[in-house]
Amino acid sequence: MGVEYERWLIAKGSVFLPSAAALVKLVERLRKEGWIAKTGGVAVKTVETSTGDDPRARSAAATEPLPATLSAAWLDDPEREELRLVWPVEGAAAAGLRYPLSRMPEGPVAYSFELHRASDYVYPISETIDPVPSRCMCGEELAFQWDTDEVVPAFEASSGIFAECEACSRTFDPATGSAKVQNPFDGSSESIRGGAAYRFALKIDCGKCFVEDAGLAFAPELVALVEEEFGRDFVQIGAAY
Repeated sequence: MGVEYERWLIAKGSVFLPSAAALVKLVERLRKEGWIAKTGGVAVKTVETSTGDDPRARSAAATEPLPATLSAAWLDDPEREELRLVWPVEGAAAAGLRYPLSRMPEGPVAYSFELHRASDYVYPISETIDPVPSRCMCGEELAFQWDTDEVVPAFEASSGIFAECEACSRTFDPATGSAKVQNPFDGSSESIRGGAAYRFALKIDCGKCFVEDAGLAFAPELVALVEEEFGRDFVQIGAAY
């Protein structure tokens, strides 16, 4: 088992991509109900590489502070087609917020609360998440890797799947296939339609601060909020690194 933990909340069916207006509404509700801070946060977007090999410079080029008032127009800017909204939480800040998972670690708490949005599918890379079939009906392979020599990708430790086939113009639905996802704590597994593919997800990156429990999950109240906001069911996937 790894020493860092991440967990995703993904809409069943994989294809779901909320409008910018719907995402703004979700952020407002998350703030109102105490899941994320009313201020702060950053946006991480995919950008072309122009900063050499310096990791700090590359990260800075892809990151910008969230505006004081998040708007649909800001989210819909073509430069933010692939986007992570990130609220880092640690120390005193954690004491004033509702913890997003079902069990809180004893002692110091640190995590990042993230909302992901992309036009193509994002697919987390993990030893406990099998790949989902990603070949178009015409035979074209739709899975891809972001070329880090050309871009700084918004999504870390992830591959992608094109939502539309360039060869035949068919749209692709990962939920036509399934992938095995393993619980990193007890080794149990289940087959999930669409695997871990998503165009929208809520992600909690716990880093090294988490409870090693096979029953670890999102806080039920947080899941209920997201499902109510979008009127659909979500599935949970966790991975340790």
